[in-house]
Order: sequence, then C-alpha cells, then structure tokens
Amino acid sequence: MNARLSLPAANEPGHLPQGESRDRLAELLLELARCIDPSVVATLPPRRLDIDPRLEAMRDVLMEREQAALARLEKKLDDPKEFAEAVSGVLPAAFARASAQHDELGQALAPSVERAAQASIRKNPRTMVDILYPVMGPAIRKAIAETLDGTLQSLNQALRYSLSWRGLKWRIEAWRSGSTFADVVLRHTAVFRVEHLFLVHRKTGLLLAHQARDDATSRDPQLVSAMLSAIQDFVRDSFDESGGSTGDGEAGGSRSIDSLRLGDLLLWCEEGPFAFLAAVIHGNPPPMLRARLGETLGAVHERWGTALQEFEGDTAPFEEAGERLRACLMSQEAETKRRYSPLLWIVPLALLAVLAWWVGERLVERQRVSSYVAALQEQPGIVVTGFERRDGKWLVSGLRDPLAVPPESLLAPARLDTSRVAGRWEPYQALHPAIMLKRLKATLDPPASVSMVLAGGGIRVTGNASQRWLDKARAFALSLPAGAPAVDLSELKDLQDPDFIRLRDAIQARLIHFDFSMPRPAADQESKLDASAEDMRELVQVARTQGFPVKVTIVGHADATGKDTSNLALSIGRAEVVRSMLRARGVDPSVLFVRGAGPLEPLRPGASEDEMSMNRRVSFGVSTGD
Repeated sequence: MNARLSLPAANEPGHLPQGESRDRLAELLLELARCIDPSVVATLPPRRLDIDPRLEAMRDVLMEREQAALARLEKKLDDPKEFAEAVSGVLPAAFARASAQHDELGQALAPSVERAAQASIRKNPRTMVDILYPVMGPAIRKAIAETLDGTLQSLNQALRYSLSWRGLKWRIEAWRSGSTFADVVLRHTAVFRVEHLFLVHRKTGLLLAHQARDDATSRDPQLVSAMLSAIQDFVRDSFDESGGSTGDGEAGGSRSIDSLRLGDLLLWCEEGPFAFLAAVIHGNPPPMLRARLGETLGAVHERWGTALQEFEGDTAPFEEAGERLRACLMSQEAETKRRYSPLLWIVPLALLAVLAWWVGERLVERQRVSSYVAALQEQPGIVVTGFERRDGKWLVSGLRDPLAVPPESLLAPARLDTSRVAGRWEPYQALHPAIMLKRLKATLDPPASVSMVLAGGGIRVTGNASQRWLDKARAFALSLPAGAPAVDLSELKDLQDPDFIRLRDAIQARLIHFDFSMPRPAADQESKLDASAEDMRELVQVARTQGFPVKVTIVGHADATGKDTSNLALSIGRAEVVRSMLRARGVDPSVLFVRGAGPLEPLRPGASEDEMSMNRRVSFGVSTGD
C-alpha cells in the first residue's frame, strides 16, 4: 500500500467522532478503498450531504471498534520506533521470499550494500583484512611455497649445467630465444609425462571428467576419484587443526594434499572452491605444469561454477570439461643425441677466442700500468696517490716536483700508448736529496771548478770558487727548510789560481803617470799601457777558463793643486782616457770600469814637486764577481 492514512485519534475508547471528524473519516475510508481496489470506489453511490444525523450516529456506534483499530494502526505508522519493530518481525521472511521469487530485490539493494561496504572499509580497513585473512593467507603461503620450489629447482638445474659444454650451448639458445638460462635448462632436463587427469567434485567425491593418454595404463576412474576424495578427507580430519566443514560440502580446513610421490609416479592436486583437479605424472615435471593445472581449474570454475555449486550427481553438464583438461596432458621426452657438424663449433670458438683476447689485453694493459706506476713511485720528486680506469683511459694522479723527470718519459719503457694514459699532477717541492741536488745546481749555477755530489743522504760541494759564489752558496744552504738534506760546503775553497794571482798582482802594481793638469798619460807611459793591456787580456782568458767573472776598475787621481771639483773632473777624465787606450789595445771593454778619486787618495801626502807628481796617476784594481 503506497498511500499513507492520517486518521484522527479518539480521546478514549467509545468516543465517537462528531462533525468534521466524521467527514474526515469518511474521506479516509474512501482513500483506503481507492488504494486497495479503485474499481470498488467507482461503484459506490455518491455521498449525500443531507443524510439523517441519526443514521450518522448509528453508523458511529456500529463502527466504533473499527475506528479504534484504525487509530491504533495510525499510531503505529506514525511512531518510528513502533513501526520499525513491526517491520523487523516480517523483514527476514520478506527478503527470503523476494529472493526466491525474483532478482529485483538483490539488484535494488546492491548499490546500497556496496556503498555501505566501501564506507566501512574506508573507516576501518582492518575489518576487511580480518575477513580476507583466513582465505588469502593460505593462498598466499601456497603461492610463495610453489614459487620458491620452482625457483630452487631452476637454480639447481642451472648450477648443474652452467659450466659444461651443454650448458654453453643452452646459453646460446637462451640468448637467441630471449628466454632465461634456467628455463632452457628445465626445458631440456625435465623429462615427464602426464598420464591421467581427474576432475573430482569436492562435496560428493564423484568424478566429473577424466582424461588419459592413449598409451596410459588403464584404471577405473570412478574408483580412483573415490580414493582421492577419501585420502583428502582423511588428511583433513586427521591433521587439520581447524577441523569441521564450513557447509555446502566445502572443507573448512586449509590443509590438503597438493603433491604425493610413489616411486616414479607423482600426484599433483590443485583445489578449487567446488572441485579439485588431480594429475598423475611420470618423471619430474617443471613448475610451469602446476601453473597450467591451476589455470585450467580456474577456467572450469568460471565456466561451470553454478553447475558445480548445485551438483547433485548429474555429470552430463561437464562433458565439455574433458576437452578443457586435454591441454594439461603435457609430456617431454629425453633429448636424442644428434651429431652436429664441426663447423658449428667455429662461432662459439671464435667468440671464446675474441673474449680471451679481450681479457688478455685488459690484463696485460693493467700489468703494464702497474709497472708504470711502480716506476713513477721509484722516481724522486713524484708521489702517486692513485690510478684508475675512466672513460676508456687510465688516469694516474699524484704530486710532482717541477725538477722531477716527466711522467710521459716512462710510458715508452712500460710499452704504454700515450693516448691510453693521462696524468693529473699537483706541483710541490720535494726534499729528496736527488731533487735538492738538481735545485741547488739550477739555483747557484756553479762554475766548472765546483763539484756537487750526493753523499750520506746529503750534498757535498767541493772545488774552488770565487768569494762571491761562496757567499751565495752559503746563503742558499741556510735558507733550506727543516728536513731538507744537508749541504756540506766545508771542502769548498776560494779560487786561488796562480796565473790569476800573478796577473792580478802585476796589473794592480802598475801606475800610469800624468803631467801637471794633463788628461793624457805622459809620453814615457806607453810601455806600461802596453804591458797592462797584455796582462788584462790574459786575465780575462784565465777567468773565463776557470768559469768566474772578473772586472778591472780604472781609478783616476789628481794632486792637491787647485780646486777639488776641478781635480775630481780631471781624475775622471784621466781614467776615461786610459780605458780608451786599453780598448784600443784589445782589452774587453765589458771588464773595464772607471772611477775618479781626485786628490782624496794621494800616493804621497807631501807637497813637494816629486810627491805631487806621484799623485798625478791612474791605478788599477782587479776583482771577481759581477
């Protein structure tokens, strides 16, 4: 009834509605009749408004009980709590009857149930986990166990044949086919044959379908399926801790026999919700066969799920299931030995030769680089901090003193190509005695008369040198840092060449005299100038032979007569004139230097003419160094 009635409630039993209440009750009764059967209302006579009030009162008396019942019904409909209690008593029976008669109720409730389930899962996902755990847990454990079993079997076979000639051939086959080496090994080594397949109903234990090879040993399929069911039930009842069943003939436990071996025979079972598939196998099947059995059993449940659930002994609907099982009658025979042409070995042998050459080249190159690095480490002034192969080249890095040998010079003895080796060197100053000896020679530039050698972890300097060079060498030795090798200069002597001393003394002993107030030498001084020029030329030659520089200073003098400024200028002029005359006589001008002393350096301090004539002169001074 879709219409809802709204009846006026009586104040107490026996009270009759009057006036408008009676009219309202009449309208409600007509509406109720129209909802129940509209055709009845059409046959009712029209209501007369001028009806006798006494008849109205009589009708109220006659319908008092019905009016009270309608009041109670209206109260129950208007009160949600009472209405819910009334509906709850008939709702289960209504749902059961509606489900048995048609599917409209399920279709109508499905969206609401789905939304409620989604809201419940979002609110507390743990609830769904607890619901699925008893089902998903065993399934996940079984899948992991089967995967590990297959992986271990593949690994065992792969390790067994990985280092054999047959394994090499199978590796080439795996590379050409795009498969893994383990799959190829199992494909060639897993010799098996599926002889029987039984599809058995779990609840009744009856055989639904059977497939066997043509050459398989005959067995009674019904007897075998019954025995399989009995064994499964025995295992569940004896060892399953959960025990019992869940109803509808399905085992409530999670344990069942999935494999059983008897000699060369192997029994594999795959269980589904309403049926299980058993395979009798000869040999050692690969893991992919179990996957094939599971896929086939799943396809059977998908195709005949309703028939399996409602099975009552009629196997006619499952005649086509046998054809589905035939795909699982797999087999693999042992490989027959075939003789191959020797030419087929050329390719792998060539590949092995190329690989061996490549490995050999890498080993030889690494050995040469190691020898090169060892040679670098033996060189003074070079510290190798590391070497590595990068971008097809060897990179050697470390520290190098600028005076050390170039690292590239050691590549040729190590038989390495310069394009294959690169260096990255940071500069530093080494304190190795050999490097310090090079630095000492480069800095001091010793003359040929000086010898520098390594002795006792230090540097010993011997020979003869000028005083200036000696001073320079001593200053350099004092500036060396702590930890540097010692420089021994104790055996180094001043340069005392006899010819040098003879010529030096002869030149310094000569005096060139001048007449009063004259810038040129006196007429009788030509012989002294010639002798001085000859000695100076020889002195320069001796100095160059000994490897030290020499210089001759020409000092001009004047007497005390006249002004000092004039005498100073005159002395300088006299020295310049003598230098010009010596240059004209072949003396190297680069060793001649001029200085004017005026009357400040008199040879004779007296004022007589003889003493003053002795002061009008030019003297010579010989020294070594720049």
